[in-house]
Amino acid sequence: MIEWIIIFLIILCIVVWHYSQSTAKYGLAQITESQISMQLGQLWEEKTPVIIAEVKPRGIWAAEGLRQTRFWGAQPIWGDYEANPQGAIVPQNVAQQLTWSDILGISQIENDTLIRWFDLSPIVYSTRTEAHIGAQGLRQCFGWATAFTCTDGEARCILIHSGQKARMPPGWKGLRWIDATVAHHPLWTQVQFIEVILRPNTVLLVPPHCIVAIEPVSLDKPIWWIRSDIHHPISRFAQGLNEREKVNSNLTQKLLTSP
Repeated sequence: MIEWIIIFLIILCIVVWHYSQSTAKYGLAQITESQISMQLGQLWEEKTPVIIAEVKPRGIWAAEGLRQTRFWGAQPIWGDYEANPQGAIVPQNVAQQLTWSDILGISQIENDTLIRWFDLSPIVYSTRTEAHIGAQGLRQCFGWATAFTCTDGEARCILIHSGQKARMPPGWKGLRWIDATVAHHPLWTQVQFIEVILRPNTVLLVPPHCIVAIEPVSLDKPIWWIRSDIHHPISRFAQGLNEREKVNSNLTQKLLTSP
């Protein structure tokens, strides 16, 4: 019995490793929301990013809409960021971003929308939604698909596929795109990427293993945006494993640098 368990775990690890190492090709497709039922499935088989245009904007995750809720006063960072996008210290806390999404009902809205767009079985597939404000540094995607939506302002979405990792410095995770220069690594100028401008009526869908950074188009104007990962069991396991490794790495770094 133990031998079969060990064999199963080995097979699972091999599958997860293969899933984590696979890469996507560069390319970009665009359709409107009304064309999803006819074209999205075929486009997604090509495993290239897809822009969904003419999507009805959602004001639930935007400063104007949030001011009308009881949560605005309970989250001082929202007002601080809206008043001073460059100076406010925005927490990069995934647990908090998941909580924001849950308490506002964004996670359920995203789940219903994305499962319907891809015509997926909710028994096998699930979503995990994070509600963000401000920029985010380079971060790898592990979901079967990941959706990025800018709900307020305009965002630059920089896409790099994981085949470019050899040209990136060891500490690229979390590095903001505006700080990514040859000062960090001499091969930065050789890193190939795609840049997409996201507005409230567009959604960007990216395949697994894209490395993504989010920046505001204008540094003095705020952006509010949503990230939703669509997961099957293998992709969820791969992302969870990756995030645990990141937490352990951060803890080790703090221990090494503490006096």
